[in-house]
Amino acid sequence: MTKSRKLPKLPRDLVEEILCRVPATSVKRVRSTCKRWDRLFNDTRFVRKHSVKAPKQFMCLMLTKSHGICPMSVNLDGDPPSVEVKAELSLLDPRSRNSAFQFDVTQVFHCDGLLLCASEEPEPRIVVWNPFTGQTRWIESGGGLSPQLALGYYQDKRHNTRRYKVLSFYNDRDSKIYDFDTDSWRVLDGDSVGGRARRRDDYMVSLKGNTYCFATDKEKPELGLYLLTFDFATDKFGYVPLPYQSPYHSACLSVVREEKLSVLLQQKITSKIEIWVTNKMGESNKGVSWSKVLALDLGLCLGILDFASFSFDEESRHVLWMDLIEGKPTLEAIDVIENRLNYLGRDVEAIGGLAESIPFAMSHLKDDQSELHSLLEAQLGVSNRNNLRALLEPYM
Repeated sequence: MTKSRKLPKLPRDLVEEILCRVPATSVKRVRSTCKRWDRLFNDTRFVRKHSVKAPKQFMCLMLTKSHGICPMSVNLDGDPPSVEVKAELSLLDPRSRNSAFQFDVTQVFHCDGLLLCASEEPEPRIVVWNPFTGQTRWIESGGGLSPQLALGYYQDKRHNTRRYKVLSFYNDRDSKIYDFDTDSWRVLDGDSVGGRARRRDDYMVSLKGNTYCFATDKEKPELGLYLLTFDFATDKFGYVPLPYQSPYHSACLSVVREEKLSVLLQQKITSKIEIWVTNKMGESNKGVSWSKVLALDLGLCLGILDFASFSFDEESRHVLWMDLIEGKPTLEAIDVIENRLNYLGRDVEAIGGLAESIPFAMSHLKDDQSELHSLLEAQLGVSNRNNLRALLEPYM
């Protein structure tokens, strides 16, 4: 009888070098392989290493009319380009008597690889969710949901960690802030910029922990459209001017690789669109400048939905956005290098996905602990999450 040979154990350093290159989409499966590997992914030092070496991936997400979140696989290199809607991600509702019942998502926001999801039925509820690890933290709504919620953070340099908060934003009354450290809500009052701001839509994005959205000043309409920003370190609103002022037919906002802001602008009475990108932005908004990276005439038969979802990738030089064609949301793409417009909506409609859905997230996924965001769109990039487990674990 032959004895089975035991494979020699690999050195810890070699195991780390292998695992730190595991894509974010495979982390959950790898962690379930053995307890040793699972403990490794809870190690802050390894998390930092994985954040640097894990490969980047492109992912699109959409929030469907059935209140679920579905990944979309977009192939821009095919002839013709195509898109495939995949199975809905699972977010179980712990309050349901049916253990398989899914949480109905009516609002969603992406920040730092986490999804902030909210629902109004049968009662207002909020959850912060890591869809790749399955970790969740449920938050009391604090007396109802605002028209829009945003997840953000600031860097605690003393403890070298990120402190997360939730902003509940209103146009006509005081906004509120939820602090994960104190597990409580408080009212933000006395903020002159936030008090005068009137948001143009419910779409917001996150960059370096701060939140951005289009707004106008109720008391100073001459300022025109600008970007309203919220700093989670100071709990104060501010603003970033757009490249120029004009009566806009369309204005769309996006994040580029977790480093820059991008806006797609179309002036009234014109079929031309422009895409502008900021310089690399830090935690503050000082010294922001804009550069035009694309100008294109769509022709009279095409247009961009006002405040639609779009994504611009500087490396691949592709632009994706949503348009209305024959009354249906349709995904379109521009190859900037070849100056060519591609329609992806036909492929999606063929499988019954996009025509009945609201697209919400396009971007880059990087790291061990996951990614995601928000006619909602997003830039998925995961960075060092020192306190991610501490953030979610009390409610797991």
